[in-house]
Amino acid sequence: MLNQWGIMMKNYSSRSYVRGNRAGKYDEKPVHAVTFPHGFQLSEQPITFAQYEKFRPGFRDELRKILRWSEENLAEYPEYNEDLLGEHDPVVGVTWYDATAFCEWLSGQAGKAYRLPTEAEWEYAALVGEGTHSVLPGGEGASVEEWCLDWYGPYLAEDQFNPGGYAEGVTKVTRGACELQPASSRTITNRMSFLPGARYPRLGFRIASGEQPILHEKRQPTPLHETNVAQSEADWKPVSGKQPVFISPISFVRIPKDAMGPVFASHNHFPSITWCPNGDLLATWFTDPGASYTGEEGSQLNIAAARLRRGASEWEEASLFYSAADRNDHSASLWTNRENGRLYHFQGTGSFPKQGNQILFMRHSDDSGASWSTPRVMSDKRSMWNPHVLMKTRAGHMILTSDFNFDQPMWGRIIVSKDDGETWHQPAGRIVGQHPGIVELRDGRWLAIGRDNLNTQHEAVQGVGVPISITADEGETWTYRREPALGLGFNWRQRPVLIRLEEGPLLFIGFTDKWGTPDAGFVNGVEFVDQAGVRRKGYGMFAALSEDEGETWTGHKLLTPGSERKEYDGGGNTEWFETDASHAEPAGYIQAIQSPDGMIHLISSKLHYRFNYAWLRMPTVAE
Repeated sequence: MLNQWGIMMKNYSSRSYVRGNRAGKYDEKPVHAVTFPHGFQLSEQPITFAQYEKFRPGFRDELRKILRWSEENLAEYPEYNEDLLGEHDPVVGVTWYDATAFCEWLSGQAGKAYRLPTEAEWEYAALVGEGTHSVLPGGEGASVEEWCLDWYGPYLAEDQFNPGGYAEGVTKVTRGACELQPASSRTITNRMSFLPGARYPRLGFRIASGEQPILHEKRQPTPLHETNVAQSEADWKPVSGKQPVFISPISFVRIPKDAMGPVFASHNHFPSITWCPNGDLLATWFTDPGASYTGEEGSQLNIAAARLRRGASEWEEASLFYSAADRNDHSASLWTNRENGRLYHFQGTGSFPKQGNQILFMRHSDDSGASWSTPRVMSDKRSMWNPHVLMKTRAGHMILTSDFNFDQPMWGRIIVSKDDGETWHQPAGRIVGQHPGIVELRDGRWLAIGRDNLNTQHEAVQGVGVPISITADEGETWTYRREPALGLGFNWRQRPVLIRLEEGPLLFIGFTDKWGTPDAGFVNGVEFVDQAGVRRKGYGMFAALSEDEGETWTGHKLLTPGSERKEYDGGGNTEWFETDASHAEPAGYIQAIQSPDGMIHLISSKLHYRFNYAWLRMPTVAE
């Protein structure tokens, strides 16, 4: 049936069908029956540019400006294709709100109610539509994903009547997959989702008409880390200033060994940690099923979280923190504003596999992480947004560090807000190395340290030593040097820490060698004087302090739990390792914060270390 706007509509009669896939991914279960009591209509093809531009003239010209790729990723991720912007091609680059606005406009023009199809309507039509959908399993060509009406959430176990999904959520369902997606995503039962305010150069929509679907009255399942969160503020009694404190490392990643979604036992990596005003600690990291879906570069990469409640001796089991379903959500960063106790979550989220294909968004919490605000897109520029740490300057600027590219020579970057996160600007300059930490110096300059995989021939600064980048103009330009006192550099499976302690000094934490184990043999090490007054070498994770704003680094200390040989599961890419008086954790994606009580919380890929400044000032344990 052709409506007056040139849109072919197809009728689907009332009936029931079985939704889900017993052999599918975790979110395709449980299998259940869906009934459409009154039938519905669905457009045979996605809405085209020509049809959409009757509502929004000149949209393709807008699209050419807002969806431009960053140069470093244009060749590798060919989502944006000028050849797919013809007037009869499916309209893409529309947000969920754009699509619903078109439906509202069309309803007013036609005098008939139009809306986006529900997830159930889309799936049923794809099952019986005999090719009317632009995306079918294994489909080739210029296909697109399509927005659905529903908020994304887990299927309910009971049978459903004309379902419209949950009444609230974070991401909206999309269905179908373009040819750039892996085969595992190109099935009729596969579920995807995306931020409703975000754009993707292969995401469009079709329209539906029929009885208004029923929204679930049930709220989305509450994850464990958001359950029963105390709202009384902690007094954060200071850790004894002169008394050294060190607590043996414990695991913060606790996942059942057979878990296959939405958190996975296979691979957990890239952590972040922050303190909450109620006295809890909150950690996040990415979780994926490993090689079965190409691991870190795959489409099944979610963000997990766990909470260490005030007074508890161990972290709770992990639960889902954020997921744009069937995307590479690589990765998350947490930060707490000491001025008002507000928690921030910064997130890179991808539109199809590989971590270089992301937008960047943020959200906040004013109740110690019990609930979060609606995500706000910070940058629509599709790039490698892997946020690491946030620093707030004395002038009130929020500085978020991020990766920039994946291959050599490695670069990092910053994105800056001068209005408490309302707007963000990316300066032109770059930091040498990935995964950068950053501090503000007393004179107002910013100093950053990144990982460059021991690249002695980096085009910005050659030689050995950890690369240090300094800017005096808020990131527009940087100067570079190497610092051998902090080791030769960082290799794969390693990330540095750089923070300013409340006691005043700068704290650096890194690794003495590239990835290895004591049995495989370390080479470089770092020299220090132990508690017996003996000068010797140590290997693995170590700390150094700077009392002169990064000019020199002293107080080197091996971050080992003690002289007795112990074995630990480092998780992530670190795996099992042994420690003793001369060996600490050999590698890891570390991050550190100092909570208001003065305790330093250091997390690696799986372990949580706790110590204070007084312990850092003590020499390393003797053999």
